[in-house]
Amino acid sequence: MLAVMMLTLSAASCSKVGNSGSPAVISNGSQANSEVLKVAQQVVEAFKAQNGKTLSSLIHPVKGVRFSPSAYVDVASDVVFSKTQVDSFWTDEKIYAWGYADGTGDPISMTASQYCRTYIMDRDFSSPSSVNVNNDRAAGNTNNNAALAYPQGIRVEYYIEPAVRNNIPEQDWAALRLVFEKMGESWFLVAVIHDEWST
Repeated sequence: MLAVMMLTLSAASCSKVGNSGSPAVISNGSQANSEVLKVAQQVVEAFKAQNGKTLSSLIHPVKGVRFSPSAYVDVASDVVFSKTQVDSFWTDEKIYAWGYADGTGDPISMTASQYCRTYIMDRDFSSPSSVNVNNDRAAGNTNNNAALAYPQGIRVEYYIEPAVRNNIPEQDWAALRLVFEKMGESWFLVAVIHDEWST
């Protein structure tokens, strides 16, 4: 399980993996953020284990979950799955139109399972460099409008820093951004946003 350290340091001083090997968590330490981090951890574990039943239990009962293949959330055309659809995420053989690839503009036509491998768990986000709450570290060429698209949501970003070769950072950072909204007393997943460097 992803170890969580609640820190109240600023993003500038809290962006590295700690000595314990646990990712730094940038958060204001509020009760809501603490609750959301626990649910976010369950979401990442469910995606990694390809556990549709567990994942579906974490999806917003009314809104479902929107999948955005790039930092820009297109509320008009991004694919939205209901809890029932998520339950069969890895067995559904239907080909969906997920949008267009950032950088190339090529259409993304895949099954849900293929999309997960390519645009959700394309990196090991269970071992990120940092976990950021409402403080997105990833900054690429694509407009990140998640905060505007989900003004009532809390964003949890799993960020993987770029590799460094010959003291020069590569352009291979990646981020998985999860957005949660509250319904009743519980927080539910409403968006899964993929972000990475693109030319």
